[in-house]
Amino acid sequence: MDKPDLLELLVELCENIAKKDVEMLRVLYRDFPVSITQLEGAESAFDIFQLLEAPGLLTPTNINILFQTIEITGLAHLKMIIERYATYPVTVEIDMFSKFRQDVIDLGKGLSVEEIQKICQIYGCSFRLPWKLIQHLENSSVLTKETLPSFLDTLKSSQATEDFNKLLSDLSEAIENKSKEYVSMLKVLCADHVNVQADLWKAKTAFDVFKLLEEAGYLKTTDISILHEMIVVTGLDHLKEIIERYMQPYPDQVSVIHFSAHRQNIMRLGKSLSNKRLRRICCEYEVPSNHRSRWKMIKYLQENDRLSEENISMFLDKLKQNEESESVTLVKFRRNQDQTIRDYLSSWMRRLYKDENKMTPAIWHKGHTVDVTSLFTDLNLRQVDGDMVKPISIQEEGRPTTLKEVLGLVKSTEACKLLITGKGGMGKTTLLKYLAHNWATGVDSTFSDKLLFLINVRDLHARKTIVDAAVQTIMPETFRQNTKIQEDPVKVLETFITDHDNELVLLLDGLDELEEGATSPIFLFKNLELRKSSVILTSRPGNTAKFEQCCKAHIEVKGFNAASIHEFIGKYYKSCNKVDLGQQLVRKFNLDSICTHMRGGSNKEAFELCSSPFLLLKIRTIWEEKQQLPADLSDLFKDLICCILNQYRNKSGSEALECIDEFDRIPENQRVAILALGKYTYEGLKTNKLTIDRFLLKEMVKDDELVKLALEPGFVYKENPVAHDDLKQIYTPPHKLISEAVAGFYLSVQIDNETLDADEFQILRSNEYLHMTRIFSIEFLGVNAGKLLKNWLTNEAANYFSLAQYFRYVKEKYKKDVLNNLDKIMSPPMRRKCSEMHETFRMVLCFQNEDEQQNLGKNEHLLQMMSNCFVKYESKPEKLVQLMLSRKSTETINVLTSLVHILIMIDGLYGSHFCIHKSYFEYLAQLSDDDINVLTKKMEEIKFTYSSDKFSFDKFKAPNQKKLLSSKFVSHVLKSSSNLRFMTLNCVKGCTLNAVFSDLILNNDKESFFKLEYICFRNNDLSDFDGLSLVILFQATPKLRELDMSDCNLSGRIVNTVVNELQSRQLKLFLPSLIVSHNYFEDADGASFATLIRFAPELKYLDIGSCSLTTKFLSNLLDECDRNGVLLSDHLLNLTGNKFVDINGASLVKLVKLSGQSFKWNDYSLSVANFESILSYVCEIDCRVKLPWTKLNISGLDLSSTTAEALACLFEISPHLCKLSMDNCNLSGSVVSDVLDKCESNGVVLKENILSLKGNNLSDIDDMSLSALLNLICLSDNTRKGRRDRMDSSIDHETFLQWSDYSFSTSNLTGMINVSMLGSDDPFSWRRLDLSGNNLVSITGNMFVTLLKLSPHLNYLKMNSCSLSGKCIKNILDECEKNGIKLNGNIRLSLKSNDLSDIDDVTLVEVVGFSGKSFEWSEYSLSFTNLRDFVSRVHDMDKLMWQNLDLNDVDLSLLEAKSLFDLFEVSPKLKVFNMNRCHLQSNVLADVLNRLKESNMILQLTDLFLKGNDFHGLGSDTFSTLTQCIPDLEKLDMSDCKLTCSIMKDLPMSSSNKIQLKSLQAINLSGNNFKELTKAVITTFSNCFPALEHLIIRSCNLPVGIVQYLPEMASKMNIPLTLTSIDIGGNDLSKVKWAIFASRISKSTQLKIVKLDSCHLPSTFLCDIERVFSRRELKLRLTDIFLHHNDLSNLKKDVVVSILSALPSLMRLYLDNCNLKSKDLLALIEAFSEIGSRRLLRVFNTLRLHNNDFSDIDGMSLALLFKCVYSLCAPSLLSFIPQLVILSSCGLNDGIIVDMVNSWQVETKAFKLTIDDNNIADKDAIKRKLKGIIAELDDF
Repeated sequence: MDKPDLLELLVELCENIAKKDVEMLRVLYRDFPVSITQLEGAESAFDIFQLLEAPGLLTPTNINILFQTIEITGLAHLKMIIERYATYPVTVEIDMFSKFRQDVIDLGKGLSVEEIQKICQIYGCSFRLPWKLIQHLENSSVLTKETLPSFLDTLKSSQATEDFNKLLSDLSEAIENKSKEYVSMLKVLCADHVNVQADLWKAKTAFDVFKLLEEAGYLKTTDISILHEMIVVTGLDHLKEIIERYMQPYPDQVSVIHFSAHRQNIMRLGKSLSNKRLRRICCEYEVPSNHRSRWKMIKYLQENDRLSEENISMFLDKLKQNEESESVTLVKFRRNQDQTIRDYLSSWMRRLYKDENKMTPAIWHKGHTVDVTSLFTDLNLRQVDGDMVKPISIQEEGRPTTLKEVLGLVKSTEACKLLITGKGGMGKTTLLKYLAHNWATGVDSTFSDKLLFLINVRDLHARKTIVDAAVQTIMPETFRQNTKIQEDPVKVLETFITDHDNELVLLLDGLDELEEGATSPIFLFKNLELRKSSVILTSRPGNTAKFEQCCKAHIEVKGFNAASIHEFIGKYYKSCNKVDLGQQLVRKFNLDSICTHMRGGSNKEAFELCSSPFLLLKIRTIWEEKQQLPADLSDLFKDLICCILNQYRNKSGSEALECIDEFDRIPENQRVAILALGKYTYEGLKTNKLTIDRFLLKEMVKDDELVKLALEPGFVYKENPVAHDDLKQIYTPPHKLISEAVAGFYLSVQIDNETLDADEFQILRSNEYLHMTRIFSIEFLGVNAGKLLKNWLTNEAANYFSLAQYFRYVKEKYKKDVLNNLDKIMSPPMRRKCSEMHETFRMVLCFQNEDEQQNLGKNEHLLQMMSNCFVKYESKPEKLVQLMLSRKSTETINVLTSLVHILIMIDGLYGSHFCIHKSYFEYLAQLSDDDINVLTKKMEEIKFTYSSDKFSFDKFKAPNQKKLLSSKFVSHVLKSSSNLRFMTLNCVKGCTLNAVFSDLILNNDKESFFKLEYICFRNNDLSDFDGLSLVILFQATPKLRELDMSDCNLSGRIVNTVVNELQSRQLKLFLPSLIVSHNYFEDADGASFATLIRFAPELKYLDIGSCSLTTKFLSNLLDECDRNGVLLSDHLLNLTGNKFVDINGASLVKLVKLSGQSFKWNDYSLSVANFESILSYVCEIDCRVKLPWTKLNISGLDLSSTTAEALACLFEISPHLCKLSMDNCNLSGSVVSDVLDKCESNGVVLKENILSLKGNNLSDIDDMSLSALLNLICLSDNTRKGRRDRMDSSIDHETFLQWSDYSFSTSNLTGMINVSMLGSDDPFSWRRLDLSGNNLVSITGNMFVTLLKLSPHLNYLKMNSCSLSGKCIKNILDECEKNGIKLNGNIRLSLKSNDLSDIDDVTLVEVVGFSGKSFEWSEYSLSFTNLRDFVSRVHDMDKLMWQNLDLNDVDLSLLEAKSLFDLFEVSPKLKVFNMNRCHLQSNVLADVLNRLKESNMILQLTDLFLKGNDFHGLGSDTFSTLTQCIPDLEKLDMSDCKLTCSIMKDLPMSSSNKIQLKSLQAINLSGNNFKELTKAVITTFSNCFPALEHLIIRSCNLPVGIVQYLPEMASKMNIPLTLTSIDIGGNDLSKVKWAIFASRISKSTQLKIVKLDSCHLPSTFLCDIERVFSRRELKLRLTDIFLHHNDLSNLKKDVVVSILSALPSLMRLYLDNCNLKSKDLLALIEAFSEIGSRRLLRVFNTLRLHNNDFSDIDGMSLALLFKCVYSLCAPSLLSFIPQLVILSSCGLNDGIIVDMVNSWQVETKAFKLTIDDNNIADKDAIKRKLKGIIAELDDF
């Protein structure tokens, strides 16, 4: 380095050295031979460096002093500057600076502001900066080499004294803030420790008291134990936290030795004194007035010897006697008064509400009432907070519920707040009255022990509370007279209601009616008023958001369902003694039908309206008056309108007005009003708007009286204003059909009078919201319906369908006249087309129903037939598709003509649902080009186009899978699709698309593409696609939003062609998204893509990922964009999947910026070298660069050699970084610690949850850094959710930390706890912490509690396999209890795989509480002794709520029957009980069953497992007793229990006594000796277990006769057979007569699974079975047959075919270890081939051939096997689940597999294959070949 370079270096160093660091350099260089004056006067670091040049300390050839300066001062950021000029040594030896000088620098760097002030105070100076202070101390010789140790001691001692005084001051402040009285308490407490009592009582603060204790020698800086004892005695626990901030650690246990027992008794007395007690003592002992505060009174009594050690007992006894006498009298009085008030209120309110079942609905005459109990709506759960279900958003539907469930929620939830919303007329008020009536009459016991108040919210006026409203329902004078309470009754009642709010149930009706300024019930829901009360509040929807946030549950009243309608009708007509009339209405609606589609009968329209209680009341009225209901909507609504008007007239008191019994007799003024309402609603319905603004209606009709007549009768309800200042008067109909009916009535009048103009007809005909309005108009028009229908008389396909659709609403009596009128005005072309379509629809109506052919007349009108088709196929349009595809004719043109006619109906029924057209398009794809031309022409004749907006050949292929789509077919679809917006094709070649686009140019038919927004050609071979065609496509699709040509075998050639065309034509692309990923663009030029981007100004996303792009391509692309001024925005380019390994730092920065906010290193095959190069570039070459990423993933890189400085630099250059993933990066804890230190020293603040460091070993991290790191680690990790965790909604997986993910140890945990105790009170945000696998035996209870305090959000702590003992757990739980931490209530604790065998019974009860509903005894190494003690303990406690108890493998040989009985007694919810292999004695089991029987105890067990116990001594009544004690048992396992047939000998008696286990579905008796089993026992066995589905009796030495008899079981006794599975494997069945077995198995109609494995089946087995099957032509429902481990060699093809033909449902066939050879496999293949060709099997999924010898099979035959197996399953099923073939251990070799692959005949990847343990040499090569044809290949 020369002199200029040195100067330049010094200048740059000076620019990067802060002013405060310049002062540090002055101190650092004081020992060098430079002038101190010049050193202190230097203005900059540059001046200081120049001072070093003179003595030769700094020269161009020796800058060692700079290296040492950086190391001592820690100015590491200067390294990079020096490295630009010289090499910075790896290690720097400090030899130019003395040890003293280094210590002084360390001292200065570590001084805090408080320490600087303290030093200044000690040495009488004033400095703000540490380095100025040190210079002063050195100048004044205070700080020298000799005095430095004493200086540091003085500083330390001073600091300790200051901390001590600060501690006392903080304690004093905390005590006084709590209460001044506590100072007096301390004086009483310390009376024995201060000699001069006067000084003690003169002390004004707690600090003064502490100083007196310090003077007396009881309190020292080195001993504050007296403070610990003070906290224990006084109970001022909040002082602990203050002490912990200064003195660590706080002792786990504190023994009180400074304060005598007498002094502690005095303190307890003082703390227990109530004000009343205090006053009594002061009066009795004449305490002076100036001593009547609590502690001064005690001081006075002490001074008067009343509370001396000798007299205190006498004082307390006397005090207790006086109080007992007074309290008994007072409590008795209060109890009696409260009970008197409670009884009166209960009686009064019940009398008040017992008639609440009577109510007058809206708009009814006041003299008419209905019984509330008849109005009962079904409910729909909208939102639930708490334990029922998780909250869901308001937009979600919610789940169905019942009133019983909702009331159960209210009853089980303390202070439940329930919100009920629903539209007007849906029954909310009715529901509350129903609840009040049931409470008053005792019908419902939900609130039997509560006081219920029914309050209308509208009665809550200003300054009137809920309590006021409740009291207002009670008559004060009557209350006084009946209760004899002479106090103010209002105040007494208010006090009682307030004090007993836990007894209140408040039913508040009509939140939407709350007056402005009135008290809102929101205070109830927020628990600010009557906190313990239960509240049910009703409201219409809207303005309920605050209540929804606070409520326990949100219920939405949805109205009546079919069951509710039935119940309503029954109850109503029973109440008015008209049961027969009600039954007639039930029959009219067909409500007794079990078929839901039959309900409503011939009055479906009326039935659908009954979901609204409002409309149901109207329909009920119509039924009462006429005993019939109109069949069509118009007549029904005519009657409804008359009903509403009559009730309105009655309500208004116009008794003299004549009843309106016919629609035509409506008075003219009311008719005009209805028409005005209809006109307004018609305009609103055009935009689907239902509300009516009174002001706008008035503006329209200009008549106030008319507005009143329109709005008041009850066609609409007035809505409450959204806001208090909203003056609009808005009305809403109770049902949309009312709006549509009056609008239809208005239109019918306009059309009939011919006053509706042509434009309005066009709107009425085409508007999507006016469907029901059109129907009403047609029905109101009657015989004149043709005036509306004539608007569809044009020769267009859509109009044919509309005519058919709406013609069916013309009344039958008018249809002939309407058709005649339409025929008169029909055009000749349309008349001819109708004649042509006539035969088609005659055929459609008769499809699959020849009888209908006779009912159709030859002259049946086309519209009538189409209308009938609409009715016939409306619910099953797929039948139409089936018909269309079945059309056959000698003349193709006739078939195609019929197709078009049928398509009119299909398209109308399906609309734009493309999936329905799938079969049709597959059919068209097979037509010839000529046929497609004919089809297109026929469609054009009637202007028919496909209405579907989607066309896709992506999820399915044409029937001939090898055939690709033709250009003619694709062109037809495009030209004939008027609304096509989305197109996906995966069955085309490039040449096909070229022809399509050429045809487009030739015919100038751009409209075919005009609406296209999304085109996908993904996964096609478009290698011959012409770039010119692509340009044509761009021109023809101006609305195109995305083009996907990924994985299409494209090359750079097509891109170059497109770019050249764009340039030559100067075209602009307006395409936002272009996807061409997974193509081969290695030959592409980056400049071409840059030009493409330039010509696409709206391009937002270009996907060229996985296209074999190179770094050169990227550089050219970026350079060309820069050259042409093209700005590449974030996210525009997707370049993932390309390899940019050789990219340099500058280009990588550009790539990062292009990638937007998220960047994953592996996406570009980048390495550690790339990572270091980008850091080097940004940190050293271009420091101005800041990288934009917010998420960076460099997981998997080996960062072991990357320095902490480099990683810290990453944070500096990434200011927006929120998530950095460095999983599995070989990082160490020390490096991470250094990174954190560097970031802190550089002023970089890391965001919370920024780091992901899983898979790194961070165990060597220091405690302080770990504590900081845990707040930086990203806790989100959904990948670790196991099945059990997913089912547990109480665990929040978004804040999860697993200790082992970072190789943290126990020492890390303890260190973290100790460090964190010094920091924040709420440092960690995790909700779930997993410490499993660490040895936590050294974790004390106090440390555990500290961990919980540091984790305030923790709700799940997992400590499995942590070497914890029972004693450890007890210590932990005891400490938690001391600190008020409820683990089972607030924090779930998992302790599995710990040895808790030494646990005591009390602690074990708590541990069981943690386990929830399931507990596995062996998981905790618990023994019989633990179980015995546990049962003994828990028997006297509450019941256990577990449902699953597993005692598997626990030695219970010493267990007494009483203990097991007691266990059952305290486990009422137990469902699953596992006692497998427990050495349980038979006498114990028998004794327990007898005890259960004698005590009449019924167990709720569904699953009982007793496998492997010795029950040979069980009595014959075991099963009989089981049926009585466990009637709901579903699964019973008594396998390997040494049972014999004697245990079942009493079964026949049980059968005759009708003793059954009706729920038993599965029983396992395997491994027992049943060689004496008889048919009678088996028959009765099935009788006792009528629901038995699975019978397992493996290896039971079964008799031959029993096996033959087994399939039909108890059929002779006419018992329904339910068996679906029989397992008799492992028995010797060589002598069974299988022909008999086969003949009887046909009687087991439900049997699906038969297991006959390892049964020594004879060689004639299959032949015997086949003879019976073929002779009887049986069809069985078997799905699984297990024949493995039997000798089935010498298979015969015909035998296999015959057997499989009888098993059409067969899914799985097990032939493992069956001694099969290649010839047997060939026979099997031939059988499968024949079965497949005859389509006898369609669901076959699994063939297992493991461990058979096929070593001499040829590959071609093996390929044929797969083809045949493939033919045994429908392709639609294979798209979901591949077929499984297992050929492991079959002697296959490489040659066989290769030949099989070469001969493969299955087109799709439909198989999962297992071929392990074969003679395959080159496994990798075989795997590569198989992966091309196999869906899933198991590793081998």
